[in-house]
Amino acid sequence: MPPSSDASSNGPRPQDLAAACSFLDDAEEFVLTSHINSDGDGIGGCLALRRLLVNAGKKVAIVLNDIPDAYDFLEGWDEIQVAAEGATTAAAHAVVLDCPNLDRIGNAAHHLGDGSRILNIDHHKDNKLFGDVNLVAPMLSSTCEAVYHVARGSQMAIDEQTAAALYMGILFDTGGFRFSLTTAGTFEAAAELVRRGARLDYIADQLFGNKEFESVKLIGRSVDSLELHCDDQVATLLLTHADMRSGDVEEIVNYGLLVKGVEVALLLKEQDPNYFRVSLRSRDRVDVSLIAAEFGGGGHAKASGCRIQGTADQVRQALLAKVGKHLS
Repeated sequence: MPPSSDASSNGPRPQDLAAACSFLDDAEEFVLTSHINSDGDGIGGCLALRRLLVNAGKKVAIVLNDIPDAYDFLEGWDEIQVAAEGATTAAAHAVVLDCPNLDRIGNAAHHLGDGSRILNIDHHKDNKLFGDVNLVAPMLSSTCEAVYHVARGSQMAIDEQTAAALYMGILFDTGGFRFSLTTAGTFEAAAELVRRGARLDYIADQLFGNKEFESVKLIGRSVDSLELHCDDQVATLLLTHADMRSGDVEEIVNYGLLVKGVEVALLLKEQDPNYFRVSLRSRDRVDVSLIAAEFGGGGHAKASGCRIQGTADQVRQALLAKVGKHLS
């Protein structure tokens, strides 16, 4: 499937797109996966690429470390498989989406082997280029936008269900088209997906307005924990281990940036006792991916994450020490 001439005008490098299209064209069976705690971009990319390949006559399985039910409104969600530690068959061809390094795919690694050929599709600037073929485009808003270019480049038909999955992933990773990686090309891709059947009102409602009762209550508890630091330039929010039993609302971290003058927001989520998943968000001045990287994490300049062991106060102080240096 040679890439079409107009597929890369606002997208990945033509040679990377051509290599990705050839990878998908040359094999008949694939395993698709994404990072642990999969989000809208990873899930949307997997579901869209699976449908594109199945419609092209390929055999495809999606295998994830965990399957969040927030995306169960998308076609194909119920066919996603939970990765098994005891997997005995390694995929000959795998596509890893929205994941900067292979360490982040969790138990899905058991479905890959030393002989597995990997296509790496991502938009994180800290991607380790671990694939045999790498389609990594940090200028794009999302991995789903990259998959859109793959579909256009390979001339695979984007049907209504594929369009919905891709539109959802783009909407998720742009925060509703608000984040700085949103470009004219992003809007052009979204417009084409709407023309192909994506229901923008329904998808937005399912993604942003369809929370469980306890999850909405959780937003209140997290906002109640809000504290300001570093001359009111940093906001921290906390979800304790007990709070996390009510769910995980990722966008809670954005409430910290609602405060006038706050440059960085930090959300500490106690996944296990004294073990925190941390979400970092930035307005303009601070590249939070550099801070996350100091704790073994990563992501984007304005949205990153990491994991830290310690008490809530220890984790908070460690993060504030690093953020403070970047603000000074």
